[in-house]
Amino acid sequence: MRVKIVHVEDFFDPEAGYQVNEMVMVSKDYDIDSYIITSNSMKVFHKNLSPEKDREFEAKTRSTVIRLPMIFEYSRRLILKGLFGKIRELNPDLVFFHGIGDFKDLQLFGQRPNYVVVRDCHMSWVAARNRFRRVFYALYRRTFAPVINKTDRYKVIFATSLEAVDYLKQIGISDPKIDYLPLGFNPSTMYYDEMARFEVRNSYGLQDDDILISYIGKFDFFKRPDLLIDIIKLLGLEFAKERKLALLFLGPKDEQYEKFFNEKLSQLRGLKCIVDGYKPFSQLYKYFSASDICVFPKETTLSSIHAQVCGCRVLMENHKANQERTLDEVYLYQPDNLNEAASRLRKLIEEYDFSRRFPNEAWLKRFDYNWQIKRLLGLIER
Repeated sequence: MRVKIVHVEDFFDPEAGYQVNEMVMVSKDYDIDSYIITSNSMKVFHKNLSPEKDREFEAKTRSTVIRLPMIFEYSRRLILKGLFGKIRELNPDLVFFHGIGDFKDLQLFGQRPNYVVVRDCHMSWVAARNRFRRVFYALYRRTFAPVINKTDRYKVIFATSLEAVDYLKQIGISDPKIDYLPLGFNPSTMYYDEMARFEVRNSYGLQDDDILISYIGKFDFFKRPDLLIDIIKLLGLEFAKERKLALLFLGPKDEQYEKFFNEKLSQLRGLKCIVDGYKPFSQLYKYFSASDICVFPKETTLSSIHAQVCGCRVLMENHKANQERTLDEVYLYQPDNLNEAASRLRKLIEEYDFSRRFPNEAWLKRFDYNWQIKRLLGLIER
């Protein structure tokens, strides 16, 4: 029996590899008709809206993308015009409202839906920047949380990390309503490719014994790829040249941040530094395959899982979410401690041969979106 699942995501990039993209991609191999309802804004991705890219995504995933106009926005939380009317029109079996603590929670006080509703939480403490957050936590605990805990309006709220579990408890959600559904990867789109490694490295003029250290992600003042430049300077340019290090910076760029980044990059004279533009997610496995080490200097990122699936070593900050996503906790460093980061990077370079090393099956399984889609189907069947 075919089922219909509607994903509601405030911002959606059809070329990215975020949770909703990969869940819908995996869903095409099951008896699922997938719909994504989202806004018509692409500003958080530093891109312009492209209806052609939506149509390409639909063709590739056998899904439907529906974009609605925004009628209100606050702190990247949106009210979409006609959202619930569109959902009723689609008559789904399950609706997955991605994220929690936004205007969509107002549905808790409206008419009871005739479909299963699930939500999830992606929050990490490092990303909780709103200065009114403590007021929000208190308000949510007294208003929305009691309805969630005492009714079946939300069948379950998935935590995508252990930090997200802590956050849900902070806003008053009880244990029986919380389940663990980590962010992950789709094995059909993220994997190691030896030929791609050769082709990408050759296109950049790299030698076989060059050690390629990459940052792959957004260029902005939150992710701060420029900190990799500071780490290399602390490591020492002579050491970097002796060990044949090369740097690759790849991703979409915020214009204001890009100027700041380029000024810093000029300080690494004599070291091979490659700055490349945005690449569709479907091509990123090639660049992870070409890399030996990936550095994510600030916060947390799903790309850390993708890098390790492709056999890279990963260096990043020591946050709880990063601890559960890494194979080598020894290469996590205390937030903002770039001296420690440089020390751990030196250790990584000196102690490892750079033959590929891949996660074991148990590690891979919990991050595999096939397993996660089966969880959603199980909720519908029950």
